[in-house]
Amino acid sequence: MATYETNVVVPDLAADQPSKIKTSSIVLSSQRQPLKAALAKADPNSRVADSNPLVDDGQRLVPNITRVFRKDQNLYVYMEVYDPALGADQKPSVGATLSFYRGKNKMFESEPVHLDSFIPQRGQTLPVKFQVPLSQLPTGVYTCQINLIDENGHKFGFQRAEIKVLPSQNAAPAPSAAAKSGF
Repeated sequence: MATYETNVVVPDLAADQPSKIKTSSIVLSSQRQPLKAALAKADPNSRVADSNPLVDDGQRLVPNITRVFRKDQNLYVYMEVYDPALGADQKPSVGATLSFYRGKNKMFESEPVHLDSFIPQRGQTLPVKFQVPLSQLPTGVYTCQINLIDENGHKFGFQRAEIKVLPSQNAAPAPSAAAKSGF
């Protein structure tokens, strides 16, 4: 048994800040597991998974609270954008990229993704998802940054989190691939 302590940041979603994009904090993970793999469930008929932002396509994202990963793992990055401005077509238009910095040096940047579909039954909430094979980054400490542009609302914002990448556990090199949106 162990204990881990960390600060929890509650985002300020006040309506009196019209120039800021409203976002959740970043969730980082290297593990997704089927919902059926859960150890126990209080009510088997519960529909809680339907509204859980960490459940997608029958898989649950397991947050990594230590933010320490290995080069042979995939990094799953998730956050949400709340109440983006709507265009004439009544749809949002938010662009997102994921970058990794080591000091002031940008070590990696994903291709931009375009977000224009709300999460069903979650109001005006856009999911932001990235998957990155860590084999393409050298070991070390990085600042992981999600950059956001609300094209309709003419706003931008970003969220940051620090991660540490350790060497692979096994000697076989992991295949290299580009970052992609979604899981």
